[in-house]
Amino acid sequence: MSGIALLPARNRVQLPFQECFDTLGEAHNEDVYGAIERLVLAGEEVGLTIHDLVRMLKGGMNLEALLDVIEVRMSGGFSAAAVQ
Repeated sequence: MSGIALLPARNRVQLPFQECFDTLGEAHNEDVYGAIERLVLAGEEVGLTIHDLVRMLKGGMNLEALLDVIEVRMSGGFSAAAVQ
């Protein structure tokens, strides 16, 4: 009979590499969520809802172009109705 024995979590030894990788993964997720939150707040500041942002990205606009639109709107060089 072959198989893998499962040890209770308290008996498992985590390698330092895996622990580091897990920590970096968690930090990366927090960074991504923070970036998304900042994008949404910047969009709202110029009159774009989260639904507008998602629609624009799903419609093929890349993130760099979306940030350019937000930047132009923040500088006052673009009307709100032109992008929506």
